[in-house]
Amino acid sequence: MGDVFSADVSRIRQWQKLMGEITEITDNVVRDFEAEVRACLDWVGQDDSMAEELRPRDIKEREGASNTGRSLTEAVAGISRALNVNGNVIQDAQNNTFDAINNESNKSGRH
Repeated sequence: MGDVFSADVSRIRQWQKLMGEITEITDNVVRDFEAEVRACLDWVGQDDSMAEELRPRDIKEREGASNTGRSLTEAVAGISRALNVNGNVIQDAQNNTFDAINNESNKSGRH
C-alpha cells in the first residue's frame, strides 16, 4: 500500500487567517513607527554641525527600519496569499474527488 496524502483545509484556512492578522499588525506597527519618526525628525538638531553630521545616518537608519518593516509585512502577506492558493487547490481537488466518487456510485449503485 502506498503513502496516504491527507490535508485539512480548515487548518490551512486558520493559518491563512492568522497570517492575515499578523500582516495587519505588522503594517500598523510600521505606519505607527513612521508617524512617530516624523514627530522627532529634528532631534539630531537643525542647522548646527552636529545635525549635519548625524542627520544622514539618522535618515538612513529610519529608512532602513521602515524598509525592513515593509519587507516583513510583504513576506507575511505573501505567506497568507500562498496559503489561500494552497487551500483552494486542495479544496478543489477534494471536491472533484468527492464528486467523482458520487458520480461513479450513482452509476453503479455502490460505494
